[in-house]
Amino acid sequence: MTTPAGPRKQKMNWATLVLGMIVGIIGTLLILMFVVMPMTIGHREDLPFELLYGHLAVDLATKSQAGNTENPLGQSSRAISTGRIAYTGSCAVCHGVSGDGRGAFAKALYPPATNLQERDTQEKSDAQLYWIIKNGLSFTGMPAFGDRYDDARLWSLVAYTRSLGDAKQRKAAVEVPVSTDEQLARADAAGDALQRGAAVYFAQGCNLCHGATGRAPGTLGLRGSRGADDAVRKGKQGMPAYGKDKISEQELADLVEYLRFFARSQG
Repeated sequence: MTTPAGPRKQKMNWATLVLGMIVGIIGTLLILMFVVMPMTIGHREDLPFELLYGHLAVDLATKSQAGNTENPLGQSSRAISTGRIAYTGSCAVCHGVSGDGRGAFAKALYPPATNLQERDTQEKSDAQLYWIIKNGLSFTGMPAFGDRYDDARLWSLVAYTRSLGDAKQRKAAVEVPVSTDEQLARADAAGDALQRGAAVYFAQGCNLCHGATGRAPGTLGLRGSRGADDAVRKGKQGMPAYGKDKISEQELADLVEYLRFFARSQG
């Protein structure tokens, strides 16, 4: 008497199907990891629906995680002024001085830096803008500033970003002189105190706000080293605080030496 082969054959078919699916999934993942992803890393043209998907993903992420808090600073002139200073040093290099998305690195990024004047940005809530500035956006050039600025300054950046949608407000934008090759050549981490201080100054992006030798317009200009230690460690209007994890005591001393050079060169 023979055993019916039907149930055994059916079990074997299911096992083969499951095994085939697992092998297929693993194969697909390997192709994505070693073929598709390396190819997409270098591409600079939008794939079909990529831009639409990107906007949708950002919108969904911010709406689901940002909450609905309104800017506690509102659109006060003080908040906008503080935000303008922080924006000039941290954001203008990509988004442009007036937020038009034409900063020095704007087109080198993929996707390109956002035009903050346009509706896509201005329609976002205060909470969404705050969340983006604080946490950044993965797979884009947008960094997180949550570890660089405190909440008050983050909200001031929201206020200034909001003001960029108003043509009258944009006239208050500050354009900091671009550092020249000669000025950058002063920086040498292995040089004397002045050269080491210049290296710290440029490495920390101080020139983006204050100019290579402190000759930025208005309140962004620097005239010497008085109170520099305290300002660097504690921060001030629009400026983040730099703890010892970012600038060591020796680096701070070298930086102060470079700031003294400003007074001598301007005197």
